[in-house]
Amino acid sequence: MALMNDFSLYEYLTTSTKYNTQDKVKLKEFEKGEYIYLPNSPQNYIYLIESGVIKIGSYASNGEKVIYDVLTPCETFGNLNYLGEDVPFFEFAQAISGAQTSVYELKFFKQIIVHDPVVSEWFNVTVVGRWSKAETRLLYMTRGNIEARLENLQKELSHEVKDKRGASHNVFNLLSQQDIADLTGTTRQTVAKKLRSLDSSV
Repeated sequence: MALMNDFSLYEYLTTSTKYNTQDKVKLKEFEKGEYIYLPNSPQNYIYLIESGVIKIGSYASNGEKVIYDVLTPCETFGNLNYLGEDVPFFEFAQAISGAQTSVYELKFFKQIIVHDPVVSEWFNVTVVGRWSKAETRLLYMTRGNIEARLENLQKELSHEVKDKRGASHNVFNLLSQQDIADLTGTTRQTVAKKLRSLDSSV
């Protein structure tokens, strides 16, 4: 079956007569800067972005925050807990605009992605899309110079996303210089210098 781009998992589940979604599916809002979860938080839910922008990251050995992904509406995050206790889940998720997510109880989510063909196809498309994005960004990080990396990241993220209040934001402009440095494999100082250089050339 072909899955349409405007498919809403939340609407599909909450309007279906097949499921009792009480206490299993809900909507939750986050303010800009608010953490959805931190490392070692109980991982009982999977999240799907309905509006806004979320950054995903972890902590380096020196304790500094490092981000490795920026997610926008229709992307999921959270720990499906398939890899076992030997692979620790040590990430944080933080809203970088006002955001709304649909939230799914983990056990229920894992059941429906296996047993419901519509949800299964939606999930497969979503996961493959996330892999593709990550692999493309990694390719640019390993092959291009800093100017090329910045250009490609800007091209990837320079699109408008509405926050939970309906205001539009350019995703790239929501990133700090340190966020951009993390996503391009360089330093904040280098990013600041290159961005100044790009601004002066415009």
